[in-house]
Amino acid sequence: MLNKDILIALGQSVISASTEAGKMIQSQVNQPYKHKEKEGSHSRASQVVTEVDFKAQELILNHLRPGIAQYDLGLLTEEAADDQTRLHKDYFWCIDPLDGTLPFTEQRPGYAVSIALVSQSGDPLIGVVYIPDEDLCYSAVKGEGVVLNGQPFNLGKVDEDKKLHIYMDRSMQSADYFNAFTEQMKQWAIAQNYREVVYHSGFGAVRNALAVLSHANACYVKFPRSQQGGGSIWDFAATRLIYEELGVPVSNSKGEKLRLNAPETTFMHRQGVVYATTERISEMVLEIEI
Repeated sequence: MLNKDILIALGQSVISASTEAGKMIQSQVNQPYKHKEKEGSHSRASQVVTEVDFKAQELILNHLRPGIAQYDLGLLTEEAADDQTRLHKDYFWCIDPLDGTLPFTEQRPGYAVSIALVSQSGDPLIGVVYIPDEDLCYSAVKGEGVVLNGQPFNLGKVDEDKKLHIYMDRSMQSADYFNAFTEQMKQWAIAQNYREVVYHSGFGAVRNALAVLSHANACYVKFPRSQQGGGSIWDFAATRLIYEELGVPVSNSKGEKLRLNAPETTFMHRQGVVYATTERISEMVLEIEI
């Protein structure tokens, strides 16, 4: 078992790792770099990978290797094969060195570094997200709340514009259920006296989840689908803990805890995800029929 002192110390190493990787990433935004496409998913956004992704991953691992050896931790990272240690070790590091590679290559907001320590049962104990273009570092240790750039973070200062903000992946706009989804959201928003529904797309999964927190009334939604993809464990592990520590809703599309260590796959397409600022919004999304 990792006690609280160990988790806090490991959390500090992750903050250092994500910050160093993130600053390197930001230094490369306007620089030439090699990129290619990888297999394994349905969307263009998840197929793009650059040499910056690999450099960020190595910087992160340089920080984490001592703890991996000392505490016998497993490892799951996006730019390496799943070695299955996540299924055999008590805990594993879950790393996305550059979530939102597509917005990064297009030189627009939407990318982040995301690192979490997850138990074999699939529950995050440490979650850290660094946003390079804004120099923001969100960190959480289970039971210790959320910290933003060294200061306690809460939801006290948010946009109270009486709009309902919905964050989604770009691919959702081409889904056959999209019109039905937007119509149901429109009718619900009218019934709840929201002024309008505002849709946001183009961010990676990590930034989508955190962007929700900047509004009083918002959600990030991904519905289950048959195609392989839908993001992977590393896209949601850190932000799940951040939401849990803030006491706001995060679940799969059945209202259950996000499963972060399913043996059969790292992909999340069978689960779907719902992040929301209020229980009322979360419940509405969970009731949608598509």
